[in-house]
Amino acid sequence: MKIKINEDLELKQVQVNERKEMFNLIDENRAQLREWLPWVDFMKTPEQYGPIIKEWIETNDARSALTLGVYYQGELAGTCGFNTIDGLSRRGQIGYWLAEKYTGTGTMSKAVEGLVNYGFQEIGLHRIEIIAGTENIKSRKIPERLNFTQEAVMKDYEFLYDHYHDCALYRLLKTEWLT
Repeated sequence: MKIKINEDLELKQVQVNERKEMFNLIDENRAQLREWLPWVDFMKTPEQYGPIIKEWIETNDARSALTLGVYYQGELAGTCGFNTIDGLSRRGQIGYWLAEKYTGTGTMSKAVEGLVNYGFQEIGLHRIEIIAGTENIKSRKIPERLNFTQEAVMKDYEFLYDHYHDCALYRLLKTEWLT
């Protein structure tokens, strides 16, 4: 599974043999990622990523999700994909994270744009959603840059370690993307 974005950037399925690379990337960016991702503290060894990556491959194959690595110039830089795909409603929800050294470069905006194209054209989705913490300005800029519409602010939507935080729900319909 691979989505070529441009010469430098592609999304592809992470393999189990990349578990150490995944762990090291997250470990090096733990402080930045922990602010918005509730699972970071629970992943403490490279071995923990083996079963997770196997699960990603299985859900990708089952088309119930699509978790892909973001590779910049061949290096793993983060993940981007559909956390969920609802085949009956033709709806998918995008999630993403990126190592700090790649932030502010447009890398994730290009990756999400490529994923949106893939979702509408290849998977046949009608609606794509992105949920981001209301205070997570960097993450919110991506759907805003790609002309998603903010539909709601969801109070106490997600629990992060010791507190709840509000999240914004963005959506994009296929008819809006293609016009």
